Amino acid sequence: MIEMSPGERADMATLVVNALESVAEDAGQRGDLKSARNAIYLACSIKGCGIDASTDMLGAAEILLEQGISYVASLSDRFEDTPADADSDPSPARPTTILH
Repeated sequence: MIEMSPGERADMATLVVNALESVAEDAGQRGDLKSARNAIYLACSIKGCGIDASTDMLGAAEILLEQGISYVASLSDRFEDTPADADSDPSPARPTTILH
């Protein structure tokens, strides 16, 4: 197994964080606030690991990166099957609630 350099790990973390932030924005625009929040929370967790600075957190960082990649793929697949404006007009039977 080839190990990544600290710079490569930092680049990977940045890539995953950017992808999570992108799907969070997309989810928010679709009215899927729960998915948007989950993506942002996961992105913040990855940032908090300090992947580029420490080797102490590599195990946790690896799991978070894997989860981030899986979450981006999952949301992307789901959104691919649903038009962007499908959720923008919620039906009166299901009121939209915004939690702060």
